[in-house]
Amino acid sequence: MNLLLQLYEISSKSGMEDNMKTFVLECLCGLDLIIEMDETGNLFITKGLAESYPCVAAHLDEIHSPCQRETVVEGDVIYTVDRLWNRVGCGADDKNGIWIIINLLQSEPVLKAALFVQEERDGALAGCRGAHACDLSFFDNVEYVIECDRKGASDVVYIGKDETHLCDIDFIPQAILQKYGYKMVLGGKTDVVELKKRGLNIPVCNISCGYYNAHKNSEYTRFSELKRCLRFVREILVAK
Repeated sequence: MNLLLQLYEISSKSGMEDNMKTFVLECLCGLDLIIEMDETGNLFITKGLAESYPCVAAHLDEIHSPCQRETVVEGDVIYTVDRLWNRVGCGADDKNGIWIIINLLQSEPVLKAALFVQEERDGALAGCRGAHACDLSFFDNVEYVIECDRKGASDVVYIGKDETHLCDIDFIPQAILQKYGYKMVLGGKTDVVELKKRGLNIPVCNISCGYYNAHKNSEYTRFSELKRCLRFVREILVAK
């Protein structure tokens, strides 16, 4: 849990992701990885040697404005407060996805990871700017992309915003879905949806990772559900 608490205390508003990048790279220090950063600021990571790779994705930014935050743990629930003990958003959208990626890169022998900047919509500026600007050649030897950037604890988004087809409804075996309590659903926009709109021709999906009340001061995470998401993704990697 300590890693997640550290992530929640880092401010990473869209366009201000440098501290989050530094922290992620420190967490991965010592691992045998190829890490690249493009001109937009996205991080692309490769672990292991293979002809083809699974890939996981998340975004480095959050919607909340910078402030000094302190994490609060009440049983299974985690949230953040400011110095006056007022509730403030913790940025679980999408620090939960970052937490999953760090854990997978530490444990899995072969994996690619994409960490995008500026996914959140900021005023008049459109969201998914990092995914919109990235070089798609990173995904040339990728079999599929799983992003963990969905509220709740039971959704696998296979059709995104504007009826964008992300993957087939049977992309994940039904037995695995039932084991972890997930279902295939329609959803909104995130980085993998933008990649599909740009023509990425491999299956992608967006998975619930245990956060609630995204973009609000009352945002919180159920840690047991986040851990279940990690186990779910690991089993998908094995099955595929």
